[in-house]
Amino acid sequence: GPGEVAQTDIDDAIAKYNEATARFAEAEKNKAQADQVVKEINDSIEKDQVDLKATMEANTKAMIARQAEVAEASLKGMEDGAEEQLEAFIQEQAVARGVAELTMMTQDKQKDFMDKMLNAL
Repeated sequence: GPGEVAQTDIDDAIAKYNEATARFAEAEKNKAQADQVVKEINDSIEKDQVDLKATMEANTKAMIARQAEVAEASLKGMEDGAEEQLEAFIQEQAVARGVAELTMMTQDKQKDFMDKMLNAL
């Protein structure tokens, strides 16, 4: 009779509802897994960015330190060079003046001066 049809419809509806509920639960589980994967990827990216930033900062610091060392070394070299040039100039002037003085000295004085110079060596 008509009651049987109604019962089948109800059973179908319940079965469909149960299936829908099961699918929904499955979908929620999949979404949670996907969210977890996305979170892990984002965390990994963040960590990589932090690591990369740290690495870049370290590299930059190292590069600046190296450039400073090079600059310091070349400055030191320039200072040393300037000192040597100054010493050479003083030496040259001393020799030039010595020669000038020698040429203006009398024979005796020249001999005296030469003896002093040789003794000083």
